[in-house]
Amino acid sequence: MINEIRITQLISVAIIAASSCLTFGQNLDTDVRSGYGSSQLKKQGLNLGIMPKFQTLPKHVRIVSNSVRADYNKGQIFYDGMVRIITDNGVQIYADKALADTKSKLIHLQGNVQIFQNSLYYRGEKASYNYGDKKMNTTGMKVSIDPIIMQAEDISSYTRKGKTYYIGRNAGITTHDVEHPNYWMRSKKITIYPDNKVVFNNVKLYAGDTPIFWLPYLSQPLDKDLGYHFTPGGRSNWGPFLMNRYGMMIGGEIDPETGDRENSWLLAQWLFDIRALRGLGVGADFFDQRQKANSNLGWLKLYYANDLDPSRTRSGLTRGFVNEDRYRIEFKNRFEHKSVAGATFYTDVNLTWLSDRFYLEDFEPRTYTYNPQPDNTIGFFRKDNTSLAGIYTRIKLNDFYQTDSRLPEIFYEQVKRPVFNTNILHQGSTSLGFYREDIADFKRPLLSAERATLLPGDPRIAEIDSLLAKRDFIRFHTMQQFSRPFTPVDGITLTPKLGFGYTHYWNEGASNRNLGRRHFFAGIDSSMKFTRHFPNLQSKKWGINQLMHVVQPYVNLSVVSTNELDSSFTRIDRLTPTTRPRSIDVGTFSAIDDLNNWAIARIGVRNQLLTKRDGGSHPWLTTDTYLDYFFNDPELDRNFSNLYNDIYWNPVPWVALSVETQFPIAGTGSGFTEFATGLKFMPNENWEFDIHYRFLDNHPTLVDSNRIDLRAYTRLNEKWGFDFYQQYELDDNTLETQQYNIHRDFDSWIMSFGVLHRNNRRRTELSYLLSFTLKEFPSINVPLTIDQTDN
Repeated sequence: MINEIRITQLISVAIIAASSCLTFGQNLDTDVRSGYGSSQLKKQGLNLGIMPKFQTLPKHVRIVSNSVRADYNKGQIFYDGMVRIITDNGVQIYADKALADTKSKLIHLQGNVQIFQNSLYYRGEKASYNYGDKKMNTTGMKVSIDPIIMQAEDISSYTRKGKTYYIGRNAGITTHDVEHPNYWMRSKKITIYPDNKVVFNNVKLYAGDTPIFWLPYLSQPLDKDLGYHFTPGGRSNWGPFLMNRYGMMIGGEIDPETGDRENSWLLAQWLFDIRALRGLGVGADFFDQRQKANSNLGWLKLYYANDLDPSRTRSGLTRGFVNEDRYRIEFKNRFEHKSVAGATFYTDVNLTWLSDRFYLEDFEPRTYTYNPQPDNTIGFFRKDNTSLAGIYTRIKLNDFYQTDSRLPEIFYEQVKRPVFNTNILHQGSTSLGFYREDIADFKRPLLSAERATLLPGDPRIAEIDSLLAKRDFIRFHTMQQFSRPFTPVDGITLTPKLGFGYTHYWNEGASNRNLGRRHFFAGIDSSMKFTRHFPNLQSKKWGINQLMHVVQPYVNLSVVSTNELDSSFTRIDRLTPTTRPRSIDVGTFSAIDDLNNWAIARIGVRNQLLTKRDGGSHPWLTTDTYLDYFFNDPELDRNFSNLYNDIYWNPVPWVALSVETQFPIAGTGSGFTEFATGLKFMPNENWEFDIHYRFLDNHPTLVDSNRIDLRAYTRLNEKWGFDFYQQYELDDNTLETQQYNIHRDFDSWIMSFGVLHRNNRRRTELSYLLSFTLKEFPSINVPLTIDQTDN
C-alpha cells in the first residue's frame, strides 16, 4: 500500500510541475510571480482593484492544483484536478477537488481524499481541514496505522511525552486492506497506542456484516502473548470446551501523565476454561520476561478445576477414587547473584505440586507426553568456564510417583582442560549426598495385598520384598580422568586415557551396610583419517558444490575394574532400558551404582561427504558403522553387540533422510533388531511429506513395535490447504492416531478446522478444534494443535 501511495505522490508532483499550476500564497503578488498573470485572474472572476479586501491563505498552507478559480463575494477559492495541500505541521493532503473558504478558514476536500500525517494514512471521499486551529475533520474516513485500518465518525489524536495516541469514536478496525473487509471489530470508542496496544469499549467482532462476539471492554496489545485469546473445540474426555486466556504486563511503574506502565517485566496470563464434562477451571500464569532467553525457567503457574467427573479417562483404564479438586502449582525460576572473580552464582527453583497422579493426563496432555513425572529440585550453583559446583536437593513433593530424593547433594564437576599448561587433559566429578528412593504411596497397599495371596517359594515374593524394602544410603563418589592426545604421523590420532575413582556407601538399606568401592579405568581412542577431493563435481539440483570424501576408521578401547555390588544392594543411580549403545567413557557414565567391570572395544568406520555451502563446509552425507566387542560384558553374556549403522543425508533444504539400524551379525548379538528411519521431503511448493518408520523386535525389556508415522501437507490453491497425520501400528494392525486439518485463507485471517481420532485399544478418543487466526493483528488467536491442547 505504502509503495503505491509514494508512486501516486511522485506522479502528482510530475503532473503539477508540467502543467503551469497555480499556487496561492499569502498575497496575489506571489501568485503573479508564480506565472499566473492578472488577466488570467480576471478571467477567474477576481477584481484586482479590490484585491486587498480578499482574505488570502496564510503562509503555513500551500495548495497546488491543475486549475483554480475564485469567488470574491463569498471569499472562496476552488481547486480542481490533482489537488495537493502542504502544511507546516507535517500534514500532506491529496484530493480530486478542494474548496478554500477564507472566511471560516476551512478547506473542504472531495473525491479520493488521502491524508498523510506522521505515521498515519487517511483515505475517504470527504474531509475538511481547519487551517486556523490546524485540525482535521476526518469523519467517515479510514485511517491506517500499519497494520491496522480504522474507520470512525471522529478521529482525534494527542501527544504526551513524545508519544502520539489516536482515538476513534463509533469506530471499527480491521487488517483486511480491501474495499469490503471480511471482518471488523467495531466499538463506541477505540484508542490506538502505536507499537503497544489497542483499547476497545463495548466491542463487537463482525464476520462480514454479522456480529459473532461481544465484550464490554478489551485491551488488545500488539504482542501475541498479550490480550485475549480463546480456543473452542471438543475432546472425548472433556466434551465441548472453550479455553480463554487474557495476557497483560504488570510490574514496573505507572506514568502519572500517560497512565502507561513503564519497564514492565512480568507477563500475567489469566485463564478461565469451560469444559462441558469436567466443569470450570481457573488459573494464572506469570512469566518473568527477564528470563525469556531460557525457555525452561522464569514462571509461576497456578491452576484449579472442580472436576465434575474425575473418573473419566482417556485410556479406558479404571483408576479408582480421585478427588474432585484438581490443581497444579508450578514454579520454575533462576535467581542470579553477584559474579565474583569470573564465576557466576545463581539459585534454581524447579517445583511442581499436583493434586493427583492423573492430573497431567486429564488436563495437560502435552506435558504428559514428555514429562509425566515432573522433577522437584532447589539448588545453589557456581559456574565458570571450566567447572560447575553446587548444592541442591530433590524432594518428593508428589507422593504418588516413584522417585529418588537427595537431601541434599553437593557436587563439583570439571570439564576437560589442560593440567598446568601441559598437553595432559584432566576432567573429573565429585559428589556427596544423602539419597533415598520410595515407590508411589498408592502401590504399597496393592503390593502388600498381592504378597498375601502368594504361596511360599513364589519368586514374586522376593521381587515385592525388594520393592517394599527401605532404599536409602549416604554416598561419596569421585572419578578423575586424564588423557593426552597426540598424532604420531599425519592422519593418525591416539588418545590414551587413565582414570581413578572411589565410591563409599554408609547406612545402606535396612541392614545399614557400609562399604567402599575402588575404580580403575584405562582406555585409548584411536582413529585414522583419509581424504579425497572431487573439485569438479557440481550439481545445483542436489546441492553439490565440490565434494570431499573423509574416511575415519576408529577403535576405542575401554577397561574398568571395580568392586561390584551384589544383587541385594540398593541401586538408585542405575541403568535404564534403551536400544542405543551405552557410553564406554567413564567420565560421562552417570549410572554410578551400576558401574561394573567391563572390557569393551568399539570398532567402527565413519564416512563423510562434505560440500561447500554458505561460505563453509556442509555435511552432505554422513554414515557411521560400528559394533562392540566384549572381552567382559557388564550387562549380558555377549561376545559382540549388534552392528549399528547410522546414516544422515541432507543434500538440499527440501530433503532430509535419517536411517538408524542395528541387528546381530555374530552370535546372538544384543538379542534384538531395530530399524528406524525418517524422511522429510518437499517435492514442490504445494506438497510436504514427513514419514517415519520404526521396527523393534525381541528387545529384552521394551515392547516390540512395527510402526509407521506419516504427516503430509498440501496447498490446494491460494485459499485452501489440507494436512493430515497418521500413526499405524502394524504389530497388531491398529491405526492408533488420525488427525485431519483443513485451512481456509481469508486474506487477513485464517480459519482452520481439525479432527483427531485416537485408538487407545481399550477406548477410542475423539477431539475437534476450530481456529481463527488473524495474520497481522493478534487479537483473537487460536493455535491449531488438537492433541496438544492444554489449558
